[in-house]
Amino acid sequence: MKVLLAKLAQLEVEAKGLLANADAKAEDITAKMEDIKNVKAKIEAQKVVDQLEADRIAAEAQANTPVNTPVYAQAKSNAAPKLFKNLVDQLVAVKAVATEGRVDERLVQLNKFSNAALGGNEGTGADGGFAVQTDYAGLMMESAVKESGILNLVDSYEVTDGSNSVKWVDVDETSVATTVFGGVQVYWASEAAAVAASNPKLTEKELKLEKLMGLAYATYELEADSSFVNTLYTRAFTTGIRRELENAIIAGDGKGKPIGFQTGGGVVSVAKEAGQAAATILWENLSKMYHRSLDKSSMAWLMHPDCAEQLDFLAFPVGVGGVPVYLPASAAGTIDTLRGKPILESDHCAALGTVGDVNLVDLKQYMLAYKGGIDAATSMHVQFLTAQNCFRFIFRANGMPKKNSALTIKNSANKRSSFITLATRG
Repeated sequence: MKVLLAKLAQLEVEAKGLLANADAKAEDITAKMEDIKNVKAKIEAQKVVDQLEADRIAAEAQANTPVNTPVYAQAKSNAAPKLFKNLVDQLVAVKAVATEGRVDERLVQLNKFSNAALGGNEGTGADGGFAVQTDYAGLMMESAVKESGILNLVDSYEVTDGSNSVKWVDVDETSVATTVFGGVQVYWASEAAAVAASNPKLTEKELKLEKLMGLAYATYELEADSSFVNTLYTRAFTTGIRRELENAIIAGDGKGKPIGFQTGGGVVSVAKEAGQAAATILWENLSKMYHRSLDKSSMAWLMHPDCAEQLDFLAFPVGVGGVPVYLPASAAGTIDTLRGKPILESDHCAALGTVGDVNLVDLKQYMLAYKGGIDAATSMHVQFLTAQNCFRFIFRANGMPKKNSALTIKNSANKRSSFITLATRG
């Protein structure tokens, strides 16, 4: 469903670009609208399929639930139990373990499920660590994705089995000048008396999940204010997860965190123009970036908000004058575009005038793996004098660009990539 929604958003942006282009062909506009119609139909069909699957799982769970079975034992082994009414309800139970030594049986059941089904919860009740109920933990991640124009475009995978890593095989390809797929070469029969054998070059890649940690403090009035604190904590950790993952996807150094596309080996940096003033953005910069992209259909601009301010005055030079090339959003709910590609703003991009402040990216070529559950632990000793409890959350994720090198094409010295940045102008 996420892929379909992202595709629909991209098609709508492209359709607006065509409508704003006076030279656009009527048949191109008609074809684009037909694509939008088809994707919308697929979304509606997917909703029906998802609901049928949910109904089937619920019916099976009901049929397999024995009479007089305790509530905490009613969940099937392949479905996460939902035992607490909200996040703070569970945190209160965690606090009771630390302050009173009283262990809520629901916490024990959650840990048993996490160890058996997910295989990834290193915390135990004896150590003060408990797995957060997955519908709340999952809500944090899901909300973070929905609120982020970056996270909902990357190729993300949830690791739900007993593994703490994900492996896959990819094509190791750096050039298509003479070969494809890293080594496959074909010939016309008349060009070679003997044709050499060739094979694709493959490489195994692995992402091991890293820990993203967060801390929160709550007073002993937690229970009385549970409704407010539950909303506050959920929003706070949703925002924290989103911002830290966005930062890592853009500029992570790979040391205990994801490798960002700006630091990965496949990024292409476009140099400034001769004599270009510091901290400026020229049409020539953006044009060269656009033509260094591998797949123009799925690219998006990603830039610091200070860079976006300059777009209002960006023009394509025609003689001594110029014409606007930037199309600001024309209505509520629409998005700014440049050369028909959406513009996303993020303060995680580099400062104006430095490398990485303006980027052209295909975020589908970035892989993000994450564990659906979040581990929580508490301590009454950290803020003992102020009568507060400290709650620690651990969320596991990792990511990297799918390609670690740019691509060389035939008859060109300019490398292409799914991730292009603008070099420093200083």
